[in-house]
Formats: sequence, C-alpha cells, structure tokens
Amino acid sequence: MENNEVQDFADRVKKYYYCKAELCETLMHKGINIESNLMQMTPVDYNPFDNCHAEAYIIGCAALEGLSSIYQEINQHGTEQEGSKKRFISFLKDLRVSEHLERISTPFLYYCLEKQGIEESFRNEIKKKWIDQKSQSEAHRFYSDPKIDEIKLVYQNCHAVNQNSSNETILNLDRSLQDFTYAALIYKFYRCSFIHEFRASQYAVYFNRGNQISVRKFESHLSPSREYLKIDDPKPQLDVGIGLFTESIRKGADVVHNLIIEKQCRDIRYNSTDEIRIKLKKT
Repeated sequence: MENNEVQDFADRVKKYYYCKAELCETLMHKGINIESNLMQMTPVDYNPFDNCHAEAYIIGCAALEGLSSIYQEINQHGTEQEGSKKRFISFLKDLRVSEHLERISTPFLYYCLEKQGIEESFRNEIKKKWIDQKSQSEAHRFYSDPKIDEIKLVYQNCHAVNQNSSNETILNLDRSLQDFTYAALIYKFYRCSFIHEFRASQYAVYFNRGNQISVRKFESHLSPSREYLKIDDPKPQLDVGIGLFTESIRKGADVVHNLIIEKQCRDIRYNSTDEIRIKLKKT
C-alpha cells in the first residue's frame, strides 16, 4: 500500500509539471482563446490576452523555481538549505538541457566592466578574444564564450602584465564571474523579473520559441511613428527560447519523480518559512 502511495504521488508531481510545460508552449503559440469582459479603460485597443508570451515565461520560471525547491527539500532533508538563487542556478545547470549554461557571457561581462569604468586591460582582452571575433552582421557566438577557468586565466595574465590600483580591481573574482554564467543571467533577467514583475529585465527579450540562447545588441528602436531612433546606451540583450524552459521543466520533473520514488516520499513537508514569527520585546 505504501509503495502505491509513493508511486501515485511521484506520478502526480510529474504530470503536474509536464502540464505546466505544455501550457507555456500553448500560450506562446496562441493555442488558448481567453474570453473575458475587459475593463472599460484606455487604451481601448489594448488586449493583454492577444499575446501571452509574458505569461508563458512567468509560468516557466515559477515551475522551474518550484521543481528546484522540491528537489532540494527531498534530497537535502534535514540539512542546511541553499538560497533561492544558488538552488535555481544549480538545478538548471545540473539538468544539462544546454551545454552552454556554464559559459561566461562575455558581452554582459564586458558591458558591466565598461559601464563601471574598471579593469580596462581585462575588458579589452575580452573584447578582442570573444566579442570582436565575428562580422558586424553576425550574432554573438555564445557557444564560443569561455568557462570560468578559461577567463580567470585571461584575468590573471592581464594583471601580471598591467598593475591596477586596488580600488579598480574586482573584489571577489570567482563570485563575480559566477554572476555572468548564462544560467545566472537566466535567473537574474528572467526568473527574478518575471516572477516579481510582469516582464523580463531591460537586459532581456523574449521572442524565441525554440530552445536557443541568443545575445543581441540593438543600436536603435522603432518609435510609434515608425521611425528608427538611435539608442544612447545600447545594452546587450539576452534572448532565451521558451523551449529551454519547457525542456528543463520536463527533465526536472523526471528527476524529481525518480527522487520521490528513491526516497520513498508520499508528501513534501511544509517549509518553516510558512510560519509567521512574532518578535518579542527585550526585557
């Protein structure tokens, strides 16, 4: 009887998240017709149900967040829990849906270093080795971006040749570079923005229906009057296809399903963060 309960619970969790992945794809392809009495307010020609791309990403990010939390709870029960950021990024990397998630996004690293006006020799080397190795018409070759060990070596070589004053150097190189992996950028620009707001970050776009990762840079934008206006501060833009999220959700659901059976779980305990702690006055 107990084994049947475990299997039933594992199957329900897997089916629940598989359906979330299918919902994301359906929303992206306008496969759902949502009828509603829209509020009588301006702009009268604006219907948020005409394009549900943002909703697809909100659901995708929330589903991955949920799976990473369930995985941690079952796998590390009784041990110290990782924070949301580390948990989400680790789970996404371990699924290995894309082999490039551990690479450092050199356009974003270069942009941030330049914006802060630091590490000039290092950022020039980044530009020469990874950003300029393409024609103007080509997209950034993210699949050629380095992993942390490779770019750390470039950093160390730059500092061996060029001495910077202490206030111009990166304080914690390992931690800083981790923030520029593609997995970490997905957490920063998609998971955080879509969960806490209604859109991606200003450093991300979301048009891609496949499972590709792209990095773009727009020098101008189209105005309502159909004129192209130059952008004063062109930013790199991360475009992660919804397919990377849905494939990760399905693969993550498989992993959690197998873990539930392995650990013989019949439920997931409520987290202690559900409780409200009332602070007391010190006497």
